[in-house]
Amino acid sequence: MKLKILSFNIHKGISWHGLSPTLEVIRTIIRMSEADLVFLQEVHGENARNKKEWEKFNSQYEFLADEIWSHHCYAKNAVYDHGHHGNVILSKFPILNWQKLDISTNRFEKRGLLSAQIDLCRSDKSILHAHCVHLNLLPQGRKIQYQQIIKSLQASSSEWGPLIVAGDFNDWNNQAENLFSKPLQLQNCFANCENKKSRTFPSPLPLLSLDRIYAKNVQVLKATILNSSLAKSASDHLPLMVELEV
Repeated sequence: MKLKILSFNIHKGISWHGLSPTLEVIRTIIRMSEADLVFLQEVHGENARNKKEWEKFNSQYEFLADEIWSHHCYAKNAVYDHGHHGNVILSKFPILNWQKLDISTNRFEKRGLLSAQIDLCRSDKSILHAHCVHLNLLPQGRKIQYQQIIKSLQASSSEWGPLIVAGDFNDWNNQAENLFSKPLQLQNCFANCENKKSRTFPSPLPLLSLDRIYAKNVQVLKATILNSSLAKSASDHLPLMVELEV
C-alpha cells in the first residue's frame, strides 16, 4: 500500500514577507500534491482580526480540507484575544481518535504534539500512528520537547505498526537525529535521497533544514521538496513530500 505524505508550515496563510494572504495558493499546492495525509503547522482555527477573510470559511483547516480530505483534526497551540492557531492533520482515511500534548517550555512559545490513530482500511485492520509537531526555536527547549515526544510515542505506538512524525522541528543545529530519532528507531525520510539536507527555510532562498518527516515500519520510495515558484510565494517554509510503502 502506497501513501503520499505532505508536511507544511503554512505561516498562518501569509506570504514569507508577511504582506499577502496566500491561503488559496496553499490549498492549490496541497491539492496538486495529491497527498493522502497532510501535516500542517501554524494554522489559524480562528482569527477575528481579519473578518473579511473569515467570511469565506469557518476555519483555515476546513477551507484547506475542502471535500478531498474528509477526515481532519486540529489542536490549538497558541490562544490569544483575537483567535488561536495550531497543528492540523488532514486525512483521506478515517481518524479513529486523536490527542494533543502540550509541550510548551516557556510562555513565549506555545507548542504542541498532535497525535492521531488512522485506519488505513486494509484487510488486516492495521493502524497508522500519525504525529504532527511544532517545536521551539531555541535548542534548550527542544531537548526537553524531544524527551516529551519520545515518552509519548513509546507509550502509544506499537512496535510493528506504521508510524509517521512530521512537522516543523526548527532543528537548525541538527540535534533531532541523535536526541530524537535514534531512541525510537525512526528513519529520516530524506536521509538516503538526493535532497537529504531537506532545506526548507526561508522559502525564497532555503538554507536551513527546519522541517522533517520521520517514519518507522515503512519503506521510503521517494522524498522531495516542493520548491516551485508557487510554493516559494505561499509561506516562509517550503513543503516536504514523501511517498511511502506500508
